[in-house]
Amino acid sequence: MGDTAREVAQSLGVQVQPDPEPQRNAFIRSDQYNFIRHGIPALAMGVGFEPGSPEQQTFKNWLTQRYHAPSDDVDQPVDLAAAGKYEEIVRALAIKTADEAQRPQWKANSFFRRYATMPSGGY
Repeated sequence: MGDTAREVAQSLGVQVQPDPEPQRNAFIRSDQYNFIRHGIPALAMGVGFEPGSPEQQTFKNWLTQRYHAPSDDVDQPVDLAAAGKYEEIVRALAIKTADEAQRPQWKANSFFRRYATMPSGGY
């Protein structure tokens, strides 16, 4: 699904980048990881920042001062244009995936392929 997500994002003018902080292990702590554990291909996406940019510092401040804190409320500033673009990507990816003739498949070299099962519908 990652290749398809990259294709969709790039078609909408969005640069895709790998996880800028893989040491945080956010993927295995994400909601969709339970799908992975049950053999269902899934991916994690988010709005990111360029390393060394002011946005990186904004994200760090939010993560350390607001994330899962009382100040993590609906009054925070939101970049509505970025949120809208993110929604366009997710919607286009969902439609493209649903329109494919077959379900998403595991890549042969995927670490998480070990969780794959082959139910009658296949994954």
